[in-house]
Amino acid sequence: MRLPGGIVALVGATSLMRPWSAANAQDRTASLLAAERTISEVSQGSGFRQMIKQSLHPQGIVLWPGAPVLVGQADVDRFVAALPADSLHLTWKPLGVEVADDSTLGITWGTAVNVPPGATPSPQIGSYITAWRRDSGHWAISAMAFSGFLLPGAPLASGLALSRRALPATGNTASFVAADLAFARLAGDSGAAVAFERWASPAAVVFGNGGLLIHGPQAIGRTVAGTAAWKWHPVAAGAAHTGDLGWTVGEAVIKPVGGEPVYSKYLTIWTRLRQGGIRFLTDGGNARPKAP
Repeated sequence: MRLPGGIVALVGATSLMRPWSAANAQDRTASLLAAERTISEVSQGSGFRQMIKQSLHPQGIVLWPGAPVLVGQADVDRFVAALPADSLHLTWKPLGVEVADDSTLGITWGTAVNVPPGATPSPQIGSYITAWRRDSGHWAISAMAFSGFLLPGAPLASGLALSRRALPATGNTASFVAADLAFARLAGDSGAAVAFERWASPAAVVFGNGGLLIHGPQAIGRTVAGTAAWKWHPVAAGAAHTGDLGWTVGEAVIKPVGGEPVYSKYLTIWTRLRQGGIRFLTDGGNARPKAP
């Protein structure tokens, strides 16, 4: 969920991806999964820092736990450079995959494993979401986020924006941004449980506490039920040219009654239903710093 510790992920990969040549749905899916397997293997073998350095799209977004929304190569380079060298060998495997009708956008989500450094490391199991784009015949990751376990932090480099303005609903992402804004309004007016149940697609799935998979609108709504006040806004978005699949990245604040606000960021994957309307397929997030 959008609480610090849910799902989500996105990065860009141009140098590691194989050329696009698939003509049918099965080949499209196989091509995307092969691209993801490649970068996971690089992360496991050479370390996450090296994978990011080689693979991030110039406009890619990384949602790293504890960091602000990192947008673009310069932001990510500043932050990742401060991570402990060779301290993170993170791998992941998909449980779900979606490819847009025109093959310009793909989505993968699933489980991730981190083996911390040390003599007897205990593997940490979490989750991820990745939104991919296809540029010049290659799959590339647009944004990336991992959730559900502790990852190494890094000192915040100067020049990183701690908060970003809400994204207007314009261009080919307009319908998905508008859906996210309407989702946020309903959460503010009627509570998170009502909003998540209303905006989840029939096939929606998210990770809950302990890595439990939660399926369907009603079950997802129950996981966020309570009296906390939720606010969020999208700050970046992407969409297939055919408009059947899209994603939004944003910033959220969750204020429990009588408690301190929780600051988080999120990635939401959206689909256009066959009968019309837009709903989310999966959603997740992690913590971010409090803006001044």
